[in-house]
Amino acid sequence: MRINRILPALFLLLPIGAQAAIEDKQIALCASMKGAIERLACYDQLADSNNLAPKTVSTSEPGKGKWSTSTSTDPLNDKAIHLAMLEANSGKTGRFGERINMIVRCANGETDLYINWSSFLGTEGIALTYRIGKAKAVHSDWDISTDHQSSFYRGSPVKALKAIIESDSFVANVTPYSESPVTATFDTTGAGEALNDIRSSCKW
Repeated sequence: MRINRILPALFLLLPIGAQAAIEDKQIALCASMKGAIERLACYDQLADSNNLAPKTVSTSEPGKGKWSTSTSTDPLNDKAIHLAMLEANSGKTGRFGERINMIVRCANGETDLYINWSSFLGTEGIALTYRIGKAKAVHSDWDISTDHQSSFYRGSPVKALKAIIESDSFVANVTPYSESPVTATFDTTGAGEALNDIRSSCKW
């Protein structure tokens, strides 16, 4: 992947003021990350915090249940980036009781599944227990985002996402750093329709 070249190349298209808003050390930090998922998440966070992220077009259609979807365009290759987000029905974290969200993304032909817990998870990978529908609970290790608030499914999430499409619920449990365990429940009804663009773009 060429994620480590995306943000620097984008600066050539921006006004000088916008380029100056991001320090070289911030770019270098993202570029130095070995994991492709962490590197992409770092660039995403950097772009969002400096208002450099491409505009998205949100869509809301019948049959998607509580899912919200959006599509943006990568300005470097004009390829679509598809997102599907689902807010948890229960489970809150952080000092102010922030909502927990599950996000599915297809970018550059790769699918990511991650949960934004809005709470500090730690600095390394984190143990997470999840259950899809009525299947048995699964204990697995997930990666942590660069802002330490999101857990990324380790490896390809396609098998898990296909199971989510066939079910109507997803439950995840995690213990944020120095906090009590948190359980988030999601009503995944409509996942089949909500993930259509992601499946088509990432070819699964």
